Amino acid sequence: MNTDHPTHTATRKRGPVFLTPSIEKRIRRTVLGAILITFFATALSVLVANESLEQALLDLDFQAERELVLDNARPGEILVWDTPTLKAYYVPAGVPPDSRLPALFRGFPTPFSGEVEINGATFLVTTDQVRGGQFFLAKDISPFELRETAFHRFLGLLGFLVILLGIILSRLTVRHLVAPLKQLTHQIRSTTPAAHIRRIPENHQDRELQEIALSFNRFLSELEAYVKREQSLMGLASHELRTPIAVIAGALDVLEQRGLPPAEQAPFLRIRRAVDEMAANIDTLLKLTRRKSLVERHVPIDLVRLMGEVKEDLNRHGSASAERLTVTAAAFPTVTEDPALVKMLLRNLVHNATQHTEGQVKVRINPSSVEIEDEGAGLPPAYLAYLTDPLTDAAELLAFSGLGLFLVTLICERLGWTLQAEAPAGQGTRLRLLINTGPPII
Repeated sequence: MNTDHPTHTATRKRGPVFLTPSIEKRIRRTVLGAILITFFATALSVLVANESLEQALLDLDFQAERELVLDNARPGEILVWDTPTLKAYYVPAGVPPDSRLPALFRGFPTPFSGEVEINGATFLVTTDQVRGGQFFLAKDISPFELRETAFHRFLGLLGFLVILLGIILSRLTVRHLVAPLKQLTHQIRSTTPAAHIRRIPENHQDRELQEIALSFNRFLSELEAYVKREQSLMGLASHELRTPIAVIAGALDVLEQRGLPPAEQAPFLRIRRAVDEMAANIDTLLKLTRRKSLVERHVPIDLVRLMGEVKEDLNRHGSASAERLTVTAAAFPTVTEDPALVKMLLRNLVHNATQHTEGQVKVRINPSSVEIEDEGAGLPPAYLAYLTDPLTDAAELLAFSGLGLFLVTLICERLGWTLQAEAPAGQGTRLRLLINTGPPII
């Protein structure tokens, strides 16, 4: 048996649950993203519109202030206007600026327009040529700045509330949208293999979920029909084979009673061994294809004693492989199962080890496992692949080794036991059968 692979386990379990993003999270992110994009687009539009409106109001206000100041100017005289919120200085053409020019306007070119911070207040300063002279105007726009800051804070608070509301709405929306899908997923996940698989309800409100449920139930019906046909075919074939096998076994008994020449003893034993093996395989197939509650009997089984019977069967068939078989018991476990299935399982494991190897075969019985170790070349690659993935096509396995190894996996599945294959330190393979010492699986 093969030594190239370290450890393989033959179990039939559900498929792995992949760590992929769920539809719930995707919908939640989509809804929240749509809300945030809408809010930020709206907020940006409001900011642009507010800035444009503020600039237009300032321009109109400045135009009105300038007209008001110039209306009070006298020809040929310098005009000085100084209030807490408005400062102006007008120099007619041909008149030089005097010392009354406020320090705020000094150093600015003409024309100029910009904001200046003075003593914590923000002034909008403009310089220009008006009526042939120089006109300086500064207006305190701190109230506008305060309103703008308050508006920005309001937008920030509104953004926080929108984000919070978006999170809540996304969760509520997703919970409402995904609840039927989660229910359908739970119903499909809770579907377990059985003689008649329970169908999932088809009365969903959404048409898409109804189609999924209908398709799944139709698949289950077709699968059940296919399994029933396969089981019926296997059961009928096995039942039909029992008669010729029984006839051959009876003829062998008659020949054995009459006595055979020594030269014919070896062929006779080979025929006897082949007939007994085929009869056991047929009985096992019949048990596996029928409902276990109808054909199985659960009784306490001493595995050490049962392994002794398996070794005795090898001796009875005159096989030299029995001399290479060593059975040691580190414990005396007892299982409550069908004796025929357990014996066939142990027999096939031991027979496979002795048939495909020429060295020693060691069987060790532990409290919760049975180990079969050989010194052969290794398990066939097809069987290793089947142990790694029980859904692998068994055609190559059956072509290589017959029903023996294939029946082992079927019996393990029926008993709820686990078969592992691992490579020990030296040459050979160790098969570990993890047994169930608890109540039988019904």
